[in-house]
Amino acid sequence: MGEYLQGEEFTNGKDGEIQFIKDGTIIPVYGSSKFKASSTPKVITRGQIGTRRLISKPTSFENKITLTADYYMVGVMTDWLLEFKATGKWPKIDLMAVNHDKGTSLGRMSKVYFDLVPDGEISLQELDESNESGLTTEMTFKFSDWDSLSNFTLPTNIGRE
Repeated sequence: MGEYLQGEEFTNGKDGEIQFIKDGTIIPVYGSSKFKASSTPKVITRGQIGTRRLISKPTSFENKITLTADYYMVGVMTDWLLEFKATGKWPKIDLMAVNHDKGTSLGRMSKVYFDLVPDGEISLQELDESNESGLTTEMTFKFSDWDSLSNFTLPTNIGRE
């Protein structure tokens, strides 16, 4: 027959934390509602004489973070932009994200993302009288590299048929 993951191992994306790290100072990202870090390979493909097969290999990766955060992060970004305006240099900013759903046997997954730079529109200020649930801001960054600090363990709640 087969094995399957039981429902108690379904990871809840709400359980975790996100924090920026700037000059050794931790800046918690309170009120964040969505986070995604991704790495997309850039691939070259070429043919060879003697075969019709195409050979592909990755040459680099494009790393990106998207984040929906509470509106107070506009003030944090404003400070970073002012620093850039004054010095002409974007500050060194890293980000650490942790998944930790205590209702599963998976444990923690935490990664750190290095050298974030903004990629896309940066909200400077917003007013919206129709927003009853509170303002949020969308933030997009590129990052140079990442490291895995801890990874999930294999699940123990396995069903068998």
